[in-house]
Amino acid sequence: MIILLTASFTGCTDSTPNRTIVTFQIDSDGEGYWVYLYTVPRTKMGNFTIISSDGNDTASSAYSHQKKISFDDLIKGSEDFISFTFKADLSDVHWELNCKLKVSPDSTDNKIILDAIIINEDDDYDEKEWKLPYSTPLNYKQ
Repeated sequence: MIILLTASFTGCTDSTPNRTIVTFQIDSDGEGYWVYLYTVPRTKMGNFTIISSDGNDTASSAYSHQKKISFDDLIKGSEDFISFTFKADLSDVHWELNCKLKVSPDSTDNKIILDAIIINEDDDYDEKEWKLPYSTPLNYKQ
């Protein structure tokens, strides 16, 4: 009986922050785009936050967070990029990803590509091309 009880809880853990990887993923269902925040191993976080021109969307005490977005409905900045910040926290440890995204002119109905600018802590940036679905870990913040 103890083995069954142990096996039922192995998918959900109360992990320590130093053993937790927070991941951001973006994908499209053909009508809109979905952004996801989740952890490996599956850990209940203090907060998951998605910030855009649509406002702040926070899920507290959750294992994951997802939100449907529309690039057409969000306010675009320079060169038609939309700014996003993805955050997570657990026991006073923080993760974050700051980026600017836009749909690439090279996208087709069958192959969606995003032009991404990843903004680093020192205000330096990296330009990337993301083929959907795309996922990347959030950076650890001090």
